[in-house]
Amino acid sequence: MLLRNIHRGFGGELLALITGGAFMEPTSMQFFYDLGLPVVNGYGLTEAGTVLTVNDLKPFRADTVGKPLPGVELRILNPDAEGIGEVAARSKTVMSHYLDDPELTLETIVDGWLLTGDLGRFDGHGHLQLFGRKKNMIVTEGGKNIYPEDIETVFDGLPVKEYTVFAGNYIWPKKELGKESLILILRLEQNQRFDNVLQEDIAARNSKLSDFKRVNGYLVWEKDFPRTASMKIKRQVLAEEIGKAVERSAVKQL
Repeated sequence: MLLRNIHRGFGGELLALITGGAFMEPTSMQFFYDLGLPVVNGYGLTEAGTVLTVNDLKPFRADTVGKPLPGVELRILNPDAEGIGEVAARSKTVMSHYLDDPELTLETIVDGWLLTGDLGRFDGHGHLQLFGRKKNMIVTEGGKNIYPEDIETVFDGLPVKEYTVFAGNYIWPKKELGKESLILILRLEQNQRFDNVLQEDIAARNSKLSDFKRVNGYLVWEKDFPRTASMKIKRQVLAEEIGKAVERSAVKQL
């Protein structure tokens, strides 16, 4: 009754919204759910033709992409101590092969299972939680696994145009082994300055992370991040651009 005008603005009979193409932040979904407008994530790949999971709202979980659809089998390959591993899918909708690329097909389709390249685990309700791309995973000197996308969630709502997290050694490769450092790359709004208020905001969010997940420094980047057609950051392209243009010593410590 309190939010009747909002529901009327959506047509009055809207039951739910399902997002796809990119993972929607849990805080945004929780906001709409609290308004009585369930917004849930779905998950799939073009190679799977396309949807694999959808949140069925039983129960509502803002931090998951839901349960496998009927006819879809999912497995977690080589799970770590926290149950996180690569998501593999099998279904009649999964493609048979890549056109004219047998080598990539052999890497991607193994014994009938599609290796998605995404890292995930199942929660206690059978919902799939995603933690980023396998190729983006960072392994610390102490053997801890860090997922940049997981850390970026803590900075959700940061008052800048865009941001992302990289391992310092990914941008500036080092030949020797050493302590890995995480770098927060910031793209500020036009005419925005990196002031004490913004620095304190970053520090406060950073303190909520476990010690081995904390960002060690930040770098203000002067260009918009390169993105795919679905608006995902082209992480490798961005890392190469930063690596060529900026010395590691330019990173400011937090």
